[in-house]
Amino acid sequence: MSRAGLHLGDERLHLREFGLRDVAEVQALHADARVRAWLPDIQPLQDAAWAAKFVAGLGRFYRQHEGLGIWRCALPLTDGGERFAGWFSLMPVQAGPEAQALGLQPGDVELGSRLLPEHWGGGLSLAGGERLLEHAFERLQVRAVWGICHPMNRPAQACLAALGFLPRGSALYEGQPADHHQLLAADWAELQALSHRQRLRRHRRSSTVSSQESP
Repeated sequence: MSRAGLHLGDERLHLREFGLRDVAEVQALHADARVRAWLPDIQPLQDAAWAAKFVAGLGRFYRQHEGLGIWRCALPLTDGGERFAGWFSLMPVQAGPEAQALGLQPGDVELGSRLLPEHWGGGLSLAGGERLLEHAFERLQVRAVWGICHPMNRPAQACLAALGFLPRGSALYEGQPADHHQLLAADWAELQALSHRQRLRRHRRSSTVSSQESP
């Protein structure tokens, strides 16, 4: 992989690796209490020193884990510039005992996003999620991608359902209870023919079956 960095976006959505010039944006993203409310980690990235340490660590991660990472997301402007919107991530996911019971295996990856609140609910999560799923299944050839979110984060759950994820249950994540959703490579090709609305119906059917099978 060229150290010019991995770019995953297109003319509608800019996705690139973070660099040291982006520290202030990472800090600003986490300065918003609405963003922090849904996060499982406790890194105070709203602090400049922590944000700088985090971005430096990402630089090392990109070199050690080709094709994985956290990508800066920006929207192009008509004047040729761009507006920072947050990030999307594709990271290794830890298979603890509880998560293993849900079907998580070593080598699986986790899809994530952190967006500024003004971009919530506008379709950006779906656009970035689709782009990273394509990268995960068609380029990296992973077995499964997981979406893990706070049990009360309804917008995140709806986004994962619209992307084609199916519910797999609850397990601890970073020491906190979290809902786990899975999308298998075996299902990815079939999903390309379905609209987001059809994927939502598929998710609801699976949720109904799962609840009926629960003791």
